[in-house]
Amino acid sequence: MSETVRILLVEDNPGDARLLRETLREAHSLSFDLVHASRLSEALELVATEAPEVVLLDLSLPDAHGMETVGRMLDAAPEVPIIVLTGLADERVAVQAVQSGAQDYLVKGTVEGGTLARAIRYAIERKRLEGERARLLRNEQEARAAAEAAVMARDEVLRIVAHDIGNSLSAVKIHARVLERTLPADEVDARSRIESIRHLTQQMDRLRQDLLDVAAIEAGRLSFEPAELDVGEVVDDVLAGVAGMAGEKEMEVSASIGADLTAAWADRERIHQVLSNLVGNAIKFTPQGGRVLVTAVAEDGEIRVSVADTGPGIPPEHLPHVFDRFWQARSTRRAGAGLGLAIARGIVEAHGGEIGVESEPGRGTTFHFTLPLA
Repeated sequence: MSETVRILLVEDNPGDARLLRETLREAHSLSFDLVHASRLSEALELVATEAPEVVLLDLSLPDAHGMETVGRMLDAAPEVPIIVLTGLADERVAVQAVQSGAQDYLVKGTVEGGTLARAIRYAIERKRLEGERARLLRNEQEARAAAEAAVMARDEVLRIVAHDIGNSLSAVKIHARVLERTLPADEVDARSRIESIRHLTQQMDRLRQDLLDVAAIEAGRLSFEPAELDVGEVVDDVLAGVAGMAGEKEMEVSASIGADLTAAWADRERIHQVLSNLVGNAIKFTPQGGRVLVTAVAEDGEIRVSVADTGPGIPPEHLPHVFDRFWQARSTRRAGAGLGLAIARGIVEAHGGEIGVESEPGRGTTFHFTLPLA
């Protein structure tokens, strides 16, 4: 606000206009330059040539009345604060004017100089804050639109790259299979190398699928088909799949399924993916000869699945980050891409469940998640 406030007074009654000018002069704290217009058409021409800092607008003019007066002034000068001038009989309309965009209203003949000066200052400041909020909102909308466009572009590139990588991996697998069939039985070293190729292509294919899953979760487009699911069967399948890895580390991996466990409403493949990740991590980070226990129980109207290990535990400062994308503890930085737990959280939450972790260094870790009942 400048030192001298430019005021446009729109008032058709000369007596009221003179009274307002004198009232403003009583406010010694406000220096002003007042321009008077007696018709709305004249006022609209003035704001088009040099916008004032505030408009004092009478609601009843020869060429406009009531809300029409406010609407036309707002259309002509949307950045200029408006203080509506009204008589006692039109106070209801004045309140509507404020709700429509005017900054304030004053009842003519009842306002003192100090009150009028404060109303003008507050109107100018409120309008400035409104403009600042609008600018910030526009910036936020533009940034969000740009981010969404970037995500869409990234997802499209990722989809194309993942498709091409998948084709290449399929070709490598086929060639490895052909080589294996044509090799003489005594080519032990070559067969070992082929097995390594097959293992590496499986790892790359899992990483490719993990990247696609993360992108789908972020976009809210994770595909899953829920149906009645026997969680106990999924647990058995997962433990059978990790038996070899557990055997190599001489670990005890077992399950405890509640006797009253009913079916969940979930996608079998996706829940298998979650459990495989949690159990695989438990085995990977638990020392030789340790134990992993998977439990599934009905609890509080849902199914709660837990994977507990006797590993080294997770430091408290790391717990808030374990489900973050690409995050890994410093000591396990080379153990993978750091996407498995982020994907597990996305899958569980897509089913309407919750996932969490409890751990104490030196005493093991327990991951748990919930699923809705069928």
